[in-house]
Amino acid sequence: MEKYLIFLLVFFSNPIYSQKIKIVDEKNKPIYNVALFNNNLSLAVFTNFSGETDISIFKENDSITVQHPSFNTKTIVKDKDINRVVILETKIIEINEVIVSASKWEESSRETSNKVFRLSEKKIEEISPQTSADLLEKSGEVFVQKSQLGGGSPMIRGFSANRILLTVDGVRLNNIIYRSGNIHNIIGIDPNILEGVEVLFGPASVIYGSDALGGSINFKIKDPVFNLSQTKFYSTQKIQYNSSSNSKNYSINFAINSKKIATLTSLSLSSYQDLRSGNRRNEKYKGFGFRDEYVKRNISNQFDEIIINQDRNIQKFSGYSQLDLINKINFKINNTANIIYGLYISKSSNIPRYDRLILYNDVFTPKFSEWYYGPNEFILNKIQFNNFSKSKFYDAFKINLGLQSVKESRHSRLFNSEYLNNRNEKVSIFSLNFDFDKKFNNNEIFYGYEFLHNYVKSEANKINIISNSTESISTRYPDNGSNFISNSLYISLKRKIRNMFFNIGVRGSSSILESSLSNTFYNFPFDNIDVKTSSLSSNIGLRYNFNNSSFKFHYSNGYRSPNLDDIGKIFDSEPGVIIIPNSNLKEEFVHNLELSYLYNSKKLNINNSFYFIRLENAIIRGEGILDGKDSVFYDGTLSKVIQLFNGGKANVYGISNKISYKISRNFELEHTLSFNNSQDLLNNTPLRHSPPLFGKFLISYTSNKYNFGYFLHYNGKKSIENFSDSELNKLYLYTKYGSPAWMTHNLFFNFNFNYFMNLDFGFENIFDVHYRTYSSGISAPGRNIRLGIKLKF
Repeated sequence: MEKYLIFLLVFFSNPIYSQKIKIVDEKNKPIYNVALFNNNLSLAVFTNFSGETDISIFKENDSITVQHPSFNTKTIVKDKDINRVVILETKIIEINEVIVSASKWEESSRETSNKVFRLSEKKIEEISPQTSADLLEKSGEVFVQKSQLGGGSPMIRGFSANRILLTVDGVRLNNIIYRSGNIHNIIGIDPNILEGVEVLFGPASVIYGSDALGGSINFKIKDPVFNLSQTKFYSTQKIQYNSSSNSKNYSINFAINSKKIATLTSLSLSSYQDLRSGNRRNEKYKGFGFRDEYVKRNISNQFDEIIINQDRNIQKFSGYSQLDLINKINFKINNTANIIYGLYISKSSNIPRYDRLILYNDVFTPKFSEWYYGPNEFILNKIQFNNFSKSKFYDAFKINLGLQSVKESRHSRLFNSEYLNNRNEKVSIFSLNFDFDKKFNNNEIFYGYEFLHNYVKSEANKINIISNSTESISTRYPDNGSNFISNSLYISLKRKIRNMFFNIGVRGSSSILESSLSNTFYNFPFDNIDVKTSSLSSNIGLRYNFNNSSFKFHYSNGYRSPNLDDIGKIFDSEPGVIIIPNSNLKEEFVHNLELSYLYNSKKLNINNSFYFIRLENAIIRGEGILDGKDSVFYDGTLSKVIQLFNGGKANVYGISNKISYKISRNFELEHTLSFNNSQDLLNNTPLRHSPPLFGKFLISYTSNKYNFGYFLHYNGKKSIENFSDSELNKLYLYTKYGSPAWMTHNLFFNFNFNYFMNLDFGFENIFDVHYRTYSSGISAPGRNIRLGIKLKF
């Protein structure tokens, strides 16, 4: 009997059945998801939320690497460290930031010559935005315009809309109906699943082709990652509430990671009610931005009635809702190749265009009873093949294949009219990209090919809201369809000479745009549009790193091929103006010169840039004639005929400054400032999208569990005399002095309760200031309380 008892004692005391180990930080807090693996990577385990894991799969005396991205790596030996607590030290050394957007390949930020601003995943969580437009605005680096709550149009260096390129996961979003007026497609990119955002300032045509005149904004969605050991399941949920719009945002992400296949799925649901503006107004313009009344349809009596708004700060009919779904699957072919399939879906409800709803025919009569964008539908299917096996011609290459479907529509009804006008567009976009990277000696070459095809179908009708009868009306774009094809080749060389980096690149492209018009409603002098363009762009850059300082020089030129919105559009850009097609448009060109100085040390970081841009052959507006008349009726309104043509010239210059200072290990100060000035050389007026001075001041405290800060967000004023001609046609959006200066005070607080739970709190526009950013058609949120919780499983 005794021998059996001894056997049982030995059995249950044997370390092989009790080999747990706990990983903690310097404050004895458990660390979740620490990887422990052997030398040949054949065995691996991960810690749970308590920081514990079982290492019985390893052999006696095995050397085990203990690794986590936020801590210094450590090596332990199994027989010495069983049943012990292992302490990891937090990393305090800053790692050089990796930039992708400058060349489409990862490279150190200390090797690029142009200005690139990056928003990391950690910074995105700190900002905790409702939309991607809000994310860019709150960064303090990019100016954002809004015509309605469901929108956000970035402005970079005096350029906006179709002169800024948007990409997601390497696929360009700009299509041939991206307009020159403010666009709001950016809200279709869910910020809750972003790995990061990179803003490339200045022309980027060598790498990205047409449209990147002012810069490009590149959104990177998280990729599914493989797991070296067993299959693992991860999930996060986020709930957020904002009081200014009574909005509710819910997001859930879940991932399954195995050795060969990994998936990541994200679903976000958002609902926004009417936005409340700030109540504290300047004495000079007390009534500015009030929503005194609104229009409501009296169904029983079949007429529109004007209703007095009980709370004039509530911007009636600005709310909307949205759904975003993203799914990515990562297939591992071998150790040097993988395929990622991505499905991206975004769909909104109707989005009221607020700036049209506050437009009046006279003092007493609203112009519109209804004006809204129909549901924006965006679907992208993408396949990316990555290969990292080396050959004579490349060290790595990737192939991106994208198929997009975009649906958008515009719906308007004049006050007391029985007819609702509906204009619908459907765009199909196919894109194919080959990108290669080759390193040799101190050189690196990037080269590639891009093919694009767009097809646009435009339809329109008007419905009698009483009888439900319908009849055709003029379409926004040519009604018999439009096709666009583009081919491009590029090559870029980066050379390192000691502490100096030199890069040069060139891109050639050609495109064809064909459209067909029925001329049912208007008698144009043509019924087909056939435009062929070809462009050549280049850049040259120099960067010299000396100790903690860097000096950069960058010259680049860029182009924008005229798209369907330029050539074939028929629409009212503002009240009383109609733009008609012009089939003789050519490319726009810019020349950009940029000088920068950077200083980076453990405590102080400085980034200063000065730029000068010359815009030539710009597409501008001029007087037009249709059927021998300079004015025609469009949707019941007598409208002046305008036509686009080449011939514009402009100078744009400005500075940007960013300073961050680490007061201590935990406290940091940061300030950003941007100033831009532009001049249309023909009209001697600023460009439309040239914003006033803007910036952000931030003081923050960061520890392992807490992150809180206080920041000022501000804009300078823009006087009427500095408005462009197109903005002078929309003076109802401004005060009699122009666009006033404003400043908001804001607080945020993030608390990492544990690896399972994160709490988020924000107190924005604390003093409830009323303001409306330049060129915007809706006032900004008033005092706002943000509450959020994020759960991990």
